[in-house]
Amino acid sequence: MRQRRQRRDKIARLISWGHWFTFFNILLALAIGTLYIEAAATPSTVLGGIYMVLSWLGHFAFLPFIVFILLVFPFCLIIPYSKVLRGIATLVASFGLIALVADALFFRQYGYHLNTYSLSQLAVDAEAAFAGASFVLLLSMLLVFVVLLVFELALANIAWKRLDRLRARHWGASFSAVFVLCFFTSHSLHIWADAVFYTPITAQDDLFPVSYPTTARTLMSKQGWLVEERIQATDRLLRETNAIQLNYPTRELMCARQPEQRNTLVVVFNHLTLAQQQLLEQELPQLQEYGSTVLGQTSTQAGLFELIYGLADIYAPPVYAAQKQPAYWQQLTDYQVKFEIQGDAAAFALPDFLNPSEASGYRTRIDVVLSTAVDTALLERVQLALADGHHVVITGLTPNQAVNHDAEPYAMSRLQVPLYHSPSLTLQPQDVVILTDLMPTLVNGYINCSEGVRAYATGRDISTTGAREFPVMTSFGRDLVIYDREVTSIINGNGSMRSFDNETFETRPNVSPATPVLVDGLRHLQRFSAKSDE
Repeated sequence: MRQRRQRRDKIARLISWGHWFTFFNILLALAIGTLYIEAAATPSTVLGGIYMVLSWLGHFAFLPFIVFILLVFPFCLIIPYSKVLRGIATLVASFGLIALVADALFFRQYGYHLNTYSLSQLAVDAEAAFAGASFVLLLSMLLVFVVLLVFELALANIAWKRLDRLRARHWGASFSAVFVLCFFTSHSLHIWADAVFYTPITAQDDLFPVSYPTTARTLMSKQGWLVEERIQATDRLLRETNAIQLNYPTRELMCARQPEQRNTLVVVFNHLTLAQQQLLEQELPQLQEYGSTVLGQTSTQAGLFELIYGLADIYAPPVYAAQKQPAYWQQLTDYQVKFEIQGDAAAFALPDFLNPSEASGYRTRIDVVLSTAVDTALLERVQLALADGHHVVITGLTPNQAVNHDAEPYAMSRLQVPLYHSPSLTLQPQDVVILTDLMPTLVNGYINCSEGVRAYATGRDISTTGAREFPVMTSFGRDLVIYDREVTSIINGNGSMRSFDNETFETRPNVSPATPVLVDGLRHLQRFSAKSDE
């Protein structure tokens, strides 16, 4: 009994030491966290500023605490020896703080948090400054780590030697209560801000590392709280969708070159008749027909915009007015990938600024060929590309006009277009595919951006399992359409909504998309609008 009691006392003392050691590291983390606040834009409202302070206190108190619970606390029970525990805690704290310092410095320079890509990008940029800079950078970080290690070791020993004096003080519990209160208050504020789209708060979602603020999407819809506020906010988003202020891309792309690349040929038809599809299948038996539902557009020009840019066609007017080329083009050029649009530009109403000038020195190519007919020359070109092992994609922009005349104009069965691809290109089954998904899928084989395809497109990479799942929102001019498994809902430009059954096309007057579905879809489509809060 005595040994058991001594062991319990020893463990209790180690846990108490761990709490104080964690508390001092919270103070260090808060100090480092000020680097993020200094680099961030000043919130436009007082409430936004209050949220930033609360989030800073709560988040950087939470990080060391969760590290202690997961990586240090178990050793208090398993290996109740102070010297061993202090050594383990010192290493854990040093690695955590050096990661935080590195992330803070990178965020101040680039506006992104550290990830696999950003480390390589940091090395490339350092070498661009002067030869050997990446080694100097690595050496500097190693030196900082050693300093932190020595400091943490001293901190651990001081906290252990003065533990009785620290335990006699009562302000530790008060500080802990403040941190906990800040943590829950900041998340509560974010729930409200997410519910009513309060931009000064939601715009801070990516400010701190490993931050996942609580949202209102599920909680509010289930409990019925703030229903009126969400309705008003949704109406506001709908109005903003009709008056997009272009912010494309939202920030400079940061992309790394993919190691293995091959040429790509994309053949785009205005539409493919059944006879043309049969001819393609007969002359090009190597091609595989994609089995998932692929939705075209209602016009050739809108379909071409979605395919080339990977953006919903609501962005076409402001993008064309600003003569903005696709954001990913410059990144492809930087990595010696030539993107060229060829073929019948007049029939597709292709703007002149989308015809980049010829240049040499490219390693690989992405050729987009616009065609209105399946002729011998085109078939020979596709056959040659297949023989050379290139990626090949063939699709139509608008559906075959000879089918589904009786269906709703936006019904999936009426808008479906064929999609053929070479065996070298792996496309995963999806619930539904939109034209905006095609170019992000292909471009992802050449460049890997820090935010993925979200950095330059509203489409998804369909080579990834589960990239497109119901419900899916897209646009047809000023009309927004939400596709679900059984029902399709249409939101007209004036905000009115109607729904119909996907099988019978009968009107479903009492059916409407769930609020979180509608809100998330709108926010996703508006990511490249200056009024967007994402």
